[in-house]
Amino acid sequence: MDCGHVEDSEGNVAVADPLHRLCLTLQQILGQLTATCKGNMEHVTRPPLSTWNPLLPFGYSYACRLNKMVSSSMTLPPLYKYLDVSGAKLTLKNRTFKHAKPSDFNDLEDLTIQSIFPEDTEEALKRIAGGLTNVILSHLDEEPTCGSPMKEIIMALQQSLRANPGTADIGQTELIDSVPQIYDLEYERDRAREHIAVINEFMQRFRVLCVTIHKDSERMWTEYAEKHKGVCLRIQPNLTKDSKFQLFRPVMYKDKRPPLYEDTLEFIAGAFFGDHKARIKEIVERIIYTKTLDWQHKGEYRLAIPIGEDEPAWNTDPYYPEEITELYLGLEMERSDTEELVEKARNINPDMAIYRANRDSVGKLVFDQV
Repeated sequence: MDCGHVEDSEGNVAVADPLHRLCLTLQQILGQLTATCKGNMEHVTRPPLSTWNPLLPFGYSYACRLNKMVSSSMTLPPLYKYLDVSGAKLTLKNRTFKHAKPSDFNDLEDLTIQSIFPEDTEEALKRIAGGLTNVILSHLDEEPTCGSPMKEIIMALQQSLRANPGTADIGQTELIDSVPQIYDLEYERDRAREHIAVINEFMQRFRVLCVTIHKDSERMWTEYAEKHKGVCLRIQPNLTKDSKFQLFRPVMYKDKRPPLYEDTLEFIAGAFFGDHKARIKEIVERIIYTKTLDWQHKGEYRLAIPIGEDEPAWNTDPYYPEEITELYLGLEMERSDTEELVEKARNINPDMAIYRANRDSVGKLVFDQV
């Protein structure tokens, strides 16, 4: 995916254009102040401006697969997949699970961002301008990790601030005052909207298998198992075969969808001095594994797999037969469907435990082994 980023000779992504322009302005301000105090300053040649890419870490090739996308395996709770009758038959017959494209989800905002920063564009730009020198001061002796030519600009600013620390406050004040001259707010808002659209389209390259920790949820049986006519399957990763199912991760539930960057000043520090590959991983996982509180009842875990840049689109992926360890039949399932599904289950995994849903004396769902 090309978001208009600029790379150095080693393929590192250059810093976003708003920061670029701020740094050039700060460099000019500090240069003038230093020249007044010291009589001279070695300037860095003004480089060509890059296109603003607030999606800084997404600039490099993102066709990496599972071992580069997620953390090492973790201990998982029992995980279950609800299916209607048709989906259950296909899943058992084809020995594959359907992995959904985000646009197919019930929650249309899932795997999307709605903003670049927590604040609106104008406020975010003011925070960036107000915090820029403090970020550089707090990393005064650290080597920048951003690509050229921004790296050389930051190093020159560090040198200037080390030589004349008293100029920082003056430079910051002038920088804040110069924001209206640096930015066209309407242009920046339009660019932010464009990048949000690009990012959300990029996330459509993921395929996601959603499961739950609840096998006895009335709501889940109703909504995802055809009003108790479907099934619930337990998925248990085969560790000896290095199963991809080890990579399920829990969903975090929050008040609203996360922005691309959760903290505007941390964005600056990360852009200049952070581990860019680690930032990629953190950002993408936050987008994938965050849902709003309206969906908290699902108790969801997810397996998200990116489709590579040159890989054909797909929506099913196989499992090892022994990884389906339990089959729960809905209490409203037709007898003919029950017989067919039990036969398919036995053919896949003779050791699969099979249960039929019932209700106890108070109406609660219970499961009796067949």
